[in-house]
Amino acid sequence: MSLPHVQASGAALAFYPARLWRAPRSPQAVVLVLSLWLLLTCNWPLWLRLPHLDGYHGSTAMLVLRLAPLGFSCILLLLSLTAWPRGMKPLWLLLLVIAACTQYFMLAYGTVMDRGMIGNMLQTDLRESRDLFNPALLLQVLLFAGPPVLWLWPLQITRARTQTRNLARTLGLAAGAAALLAASIFISYSELAPVVRNNLWLRHMLNPVNPVLAAMDTALTPLLRPRRPFVSITGGAALGASYAAGNKPPLFVIVVGETARAANWGLNGYERDTTPELARRQVLSWSQVSSCGTSTRESVPCMFSSLGKDGFYSARAEHDNLVDVLQAAGLAVLWLDNQAGCKGVCDRIPFADTADRLQTADGKALCSADGECLDQMLLSGLDQRIAALDPVRRARGVVLILHQMGSHGPAYYKRSTPETKVFQPECRTNALASCSREQVVNVYDNSIRYNDLFLSQTIDWLARQQSRYQAGMLYVSDHGESLGEMGIYLHGLPYAMAPAEQKHVPMVAWLGELGQRSRISEPCMRERLDMPLSHDNLFHSVLGLLDVQSPSYQRPLDAFSTCRQGS
Repeated sequence: MSLPHVQASGAALAFYPARLWRAPRSPQAVVLVLSLWLLLTCNWPLWLRLPHLDGYHGSTAMLVLRLAPLGFSCILLLLSLTAWPRGMKPLWLLLLVIAACTQYFMLAYGTVMDRGMIGNMLQTDLRESRDLFNPALLLQVLLFAGPPVLWLWPLQITRARTQTRNLARTLGLAAGAAALLAASIFISYSELAPVVRNNLWLRHMLNPVNPVLAAMDTALTPLLRPRRPFVSITGGAALGASYAAGNKPPLFVIVVGETARAANWGLNGYERDTTPELARRQVLSWSQVSSCGTSTRESVPCMFSSLGKDGFYSARAEHDNLVDVLQAAGLAVLWLDNQAGCKGVCDRIPFADTADRLQTADGKALCSADGECLDQMLLSGLDQRIAALDPVRRARGVVLILHQMGSHGPAYYKRSTPETKVFQPECRTNALASCSREQVVNVYDNSIRYNDLFLSQTIDWLARQQSRYQAGMLYVSDHGESLGEMGIYLHGLPYAMAPAEQKHVPMVAWLGELGQRSRISEPCMRERLDMPLSHDNLFHSVLGLLDVQSPSYQRPLDAFSTCRQGS
């Protein structure tokens, strides 16, 4: 063999891997490769949690061997829907980016992308969502989506000679994936069924199957499900006898907290003094309060509902809520927001946002350049906001709902001021997993200290109004927060699988003269602060405290009823 011929052959062999890598592929082959890539590189949250299953004491390696074909078949079945020769590259690239982003959030915060989380994302405004992005997210996208993107972008996708043949190949691929899935379930059912029952979070871990299906469910359900009828509960709402007794009108503030968990609440026995100002004002603080959900999207509409948690989630009709009943009774009601809206609760009452005062002196002092404000902005111009309400209603009484930014993560360091950053060192990034446990707890506790300052200032403002009003305040957080326990951060896990830290919330009341108006015995209340309560009690407790009559009121759910004298 001549030397030039040998050199040519060697060059051909050297470039063979590159040719193999760049060789034209059928869409079915592409889907097979992508499915394997996604299983191996974008499901680390699943693989890393397998050694920590509840009730499983077998081999982790054997469990991986049982789950791998099941996971591969599910991913392949999903991607087989995209096994077409034309127009699929952008969709494949999008799926890769989605999978990489999903894996980042699952690893960084221990969350899952179920339908509830997708809904939360859609209802989150720019101020909150940008707190989630950082260089670590970009790095993960580059690492796990970059290589297949580089392969896919220049790749030539081959087509079968006829559309019928391509359809047959795609249907064959889907049938093969379904057959593998059925076989995997059949072979491993007896071993996997009890594992899944004891670890429900496994159902939400397969990436990108779970986020894609959750997104499709979120998008299609409103289109496929008939619009629920609206049922009003405001009929019969009226002001009680106390309004005809010559009393000053009530001024009541409901503070809707954000992401405060009871475990870090100083008034409830937390080892750190995170609530010194509230303690000085001798507020009532309940220690056993459960939330209606684990996200703002769920909890806020539920806590203002008359139906309770179970009734709210099973309802076949839309209902109006607490603020509608208060307005129907004749009171002046205003929802003031410092977050991403009221989630439909305030659709039928006056609404204002702290953003409308960005150009004031308070706005320049309390708000950042991107429009995010500290909660003290809720108190800015409050007298003028009340004065702008309907004068006839205002003369009967005023109810303000202040919706906080609170301790919303992961950028907790933005939720406190220098004077309330008493616990150091604190985590100064939104990549919480990169901080020590001490730093994460410190920065969160600082946000609770700031919340304590804000609530105490709200009470002081109310105390100054008592020459004209009989004032009071009730604070309750919408949900709690995970701070790295079991590798989980933030909130929003499905309620059944969420840890107690995401469901156990603080609730505080300062009754002022409003308590005297309602004949509430504070010594009696202090003896009952350990009684189990939930968001189910909010609707009925507020109506009872404000002496608003309604057919929807249920006395057993009124947290103040047992201590109301003469009733």
